[in-house]
Amino acid sequence: MINQFLKNEPLSKHTTFKIGGKAEYYFEAKTTKELIKAVKYAKKHQLNLTIIGNGSNILVSDKGIKGLVIKNLTSKITVLAQNKSNQPSLSKKIKPRFTTSDLEAKKISKLDYQAEKYLPVLVKLDSGVTLPKAIFSLLNQGITGLEWFAGIPATIGGATYINLHGADKYFSDYLVETQVIDKDLKIKNLKASQLNFDYDYSIIQSNQNIVLTSTLRLFKGPKEIALKIAKNWALKKSYQPQQSVGCIFQNLSEKEQQKLDLPYPSIGYLIDKVLKLKGKQIGKAKISEKHAGFIENLGGAQAKEVLQLIKLIKNTAKSKLDLNLKLEINLLGEHD
Repeated sequence: MINQFLKNEPLSKHTTFKIGGKAEYYFEAKTTKELIKAVKYAKKHQLNLTIIGNGSNILVSDKGIKGLVIKNLTSKITVLAQNKSNQPSLSKKIKPRFTTSDLEAKKISKLDYQAEKYLPVLVKLDSGVTLPKAIFSLLNQGITGLEWFAGIPATIGGATYINLHGADKYFSDYLVETQVIDKDLKIKNLKASQLNFDYDYSIIQSNQNIVLTSTLRLFKGPKEIALKIAKNWALKKSYQPQQSVGCIFQNLSEKEQQKLDLPYPSIGYLIDKVLKLKGKQIGKAKISEKHAGFIENLGGAQAKEVLQLIKLIKNTAKSKLDLNLKLEINLLGEHD
């Protein structure tokens, strides 16, 4: 299979940050069968294995990544059922980490509808399906629920792995089960309750499982309202820095916010108004003027420059506020 792999593929071409060195070996899996085959090959030949989706939420080292990098381009969406009886249970509801303070976001949130009133629909999605594709192709079929994640450049696999949040919703609010290939190359179906979901967390982050598919409980809901929500969220997200990876750090917990007596738990507010680091630039990397929770690549930035800004923010938060900020992104490859 190695003759199907590209050698020394620049990973800057495959991330939203447009930063990163080369993959020693690179492969694009277009079907679940190809994904499983490539994973098994890497394990059999003891190659370090890295899976990426749309390339968001990751910072790749300037040195690149050793071993095999698989870009997950699996794309199948299957509507399974429309039945109110015998519906599987979801995971325990997670308390939203923050209440939205943005006036525009509040306006969008007022469009929310009581989803549980509508006919539930089970949908099985390949892990490589992008959220924009999932949202709008399902809305075209009158299936709602995912509109709250519009404007986020993630895949279903990444959303499951990180327990993506959008507005005051979590991906775990909809997930029924996920099919994975585990570290022993066994294919398993895990119920939502087995994934230990929390804010920015699922157990997949620590057990070396690779997501193959995720099954969601969505709804035959009000298509026009959901479409309006999706378009408004996508428009709002479009004003955020695009050549970035999203928020670098997690928002503050309720306890941290109260301890610091801050009006908002937003990490962008903290970096801007409290730490006074908005606009700080190192090389071609800059703490965004649009949203201080983001670091932008102004063109040609290196991972080491981004890491220097991350270190600056962390050290300033620690020295000024005795606050230990938590990264919301994943660092891939060997960073200095």
